[in-house]
Amino acid sequence: MKKILFICSGNVGRSQIAEAFYNDFTESHNALSAGIDKNTPAKYPKIPDGICKIMTEENLDLSQQKVKLINKYLTGKAERIFVMCKKESCPDFLIESNKVTYWDIEDPYQMKFTDMRKIRDQIKVKVKSII
Repeated sequence: MKKILFICSGNVGRSQIAEAFYNDFTESHNALSAGIDKNTPAKYPKIPDGICKIMTEENLDLSQQKVKLINKYLTGKAERIFVMCKKESCPDFLIESNKVTYWDIEDPYQMKFTDMRKIRDQIKVKVKSII
């Protein structure tokens, strides 16, 4: 099974959701996630309650997940990388990788629960499509 890396801006929403779905669907731990914003781990040492809540509705617990930053080591270990933030905000080593697929998925940060659920469901469909 392939090692998958999901990337978003802060690693507090989209990429964490994708990681959880992939690992659940494949009954593995082959997916990891990370963010590109170096300031996020200091602001959010854990996943925000709203994201945890919408994933609990899917019987997935993100409450113990940690916010992680992207680095060359993670990208080197991954066989496929899915990026859910703007390409131009990514580090060069990520942009230059031939493993990257960009997904146009809106950031659910500080959205209403109904909108967060729509994004969660969009990510769920995308993750199912790569398995």
